[in-house]
Amino acid sequence: MDESPNITVAIPTYQGSRHLAEALRGILRQEGVPFDLIISDDQSDDDTLDIARALAGDRVRIQINSERLGLAGNWNRCVELCRTPLIAIFHQDDRMEPGHLAAHVRAFDANPDAGLVCNEALVIDDLGQAVPETVVERCRIAPVDRNFEPGKFVAQLLVRNPLRCSAVTLRKMAHERVGGFDPSYRYVVDWDFWTRVANDWGVIWLSHPSVSMRWHHASETHRFKVGTRDLEEIERLQSRLLTRVESLEDRIPIQKAAHRRLARAYLNRAHDSLARGDSTAARLCLRRAVALDRGILKSIALDPRLALSLAALLAAPDFTRRWYLHRRSSNLKTDQSIWQPR
Repeated sequence: MDESPNITVAIPTYQGSRHLAEALRGILRQEGVPFDLIISDDQSDDDTLDIARALAGDRVRIQINSERLGLAGNWNRCVELCRTPLIAIFHQDDRMEPGHLAAHVRAFDANPDAGLVCNEALVIDDLGQAVPETVVERCRIAPVDRNFEPGKFVAQLLVRNPLRCSAVTLRKMAHERVGGFDPSYRYVVDWDFWTRVANDWGVIWLSHPSVSMRWHHASETHRFKVGTRDLEEIERLQSRLLTRVESLEDRIPIQKAAHRRLARAYLNRAHDSLARGDSTAARLCLRRAVALDRGILKSIALDPRLALSLAALLAAPDFTRRWYLHRRSSNLKTDQSIWQPR
């Protein structure tokens, strides 16, 4: 287009050959708004850059990092490379639906004090099929569009992170003023950033879903399924966020809700650890779940199979570990599917 763009789509890539082509096609089909397209590659050694050059040609500007920057570092690098006032950091395995960029640009034009525009995202699996909400929670803020004044959107971020990175567009100035993405975080790096921007800038919520986020085993999120570093990061971030709630009367119910949600996550991780035959990790996760919310014991009691498994874990951890490993081995012989979400 002849008009100079005021928005950039930046894709931070690393080993993204599996889904990058679909991500690029969705971006290149965007109409109604001129945009720059850049790729900041974190030293991929697969076909990522060949795919980008073949599909986007001279429409994409490719930069290869001189050293591995990691998640937060590469996102910050994307912003450094951006030459426009707005930037959408779009993940290499997600899918942009028609009208996404135009809707976000219109929202910024109508709200010059906004630091970010976000919208609901659909969730798809490795094959592009819809993932039910029972597996992945939808990032729904409100059923209609809403404008949040500076500081008001933080309340939406105290208990959970409802935003998907690919469904967010940033004002570059907001990124610069809050200090960018914090590399000390891995799992909650985006959540932490949203809270800092929302504290000082307005936030625009668009209810129409125009991005599909891909949920699959190769994603960064799934790499945290082993261990508890992600859950520990959530605790650390939420502890900091709760200090901003001045009223004790308001803070107590928010803290209870946050602990209840995190306890459920620890309980799920205990179940996942059992399925891997890691009884030590399962016991640690179970203890942390109960410490955060004793009410989780009632949830366990209402699920007889789970209650039996966890009771066996506490009473006879070695036997429970061997039994789960045997069951897992038997399941692998009869089920060769890549991913069966539960």
